[in-house]
Amino acid sequence: MKRGLILIIIAIPSIAVLYFGLTRDPRTLPSALVKKPAPLFSLINLEGKSVSLTEAKGHPVVLNFWSTWCGPCLAEHQTIRHGIHLFEPQGVIFYSILYEDSPENAQAFIREYGKAAEVLLDPGLRSAIDYGVAGVPETFFIDREGRIVHKQTGVLTMEVLVGTLEKLIQSTVAP
Repeated sequence: MKRGLILIIIAIPSIAVLYFGLTRDPRTLPSALVKKPAPLFSLINLEGKSVSLTEAKGHPVVLNFWSTWCGPCLAEHQTIRHGIHLFEPQGVIFYSILYEDSPENAQAFIREYGKAAEVLLDPGLRSAIDYGVAGVPETFFIDREGRIVHKQTGVLTMEVLVGTLEKLIQSTVAP
């Protein structure tokens, strides 16, 4: 009798925690960075040129953390390429920060799948830590004033990319 009661006392909270975890979509979990200034970075791209987020001031920015060993990153690569084609003419800047990977792997990936956004190297994962990246892919949308307006965890779909950028562009068009 006592064992059964102890089992019930342990089982009910465990089931409740499991249910809570399984019913949440990790892509929609809120980020503490949304509506806050994007952490600034100054990183080196694959060509050895320094790139700083401050250079993008006045432009919407799509900042994608990715890696060549990440299957979902490969899945979203063409989405980002298509997004660049659609939104760069409207002033949107796309950056891809390489996460726990080598420049050689990134260059081989680009040769095989085509170039998308400018690839930035993040030695020591300093920028990934500043953005709270827990894994890849993760994508941040930054408005013209440098505030993060949306964080996408997991594969970036065309629907999310287009929907978020259209809202971002419309909300920041000069009167």
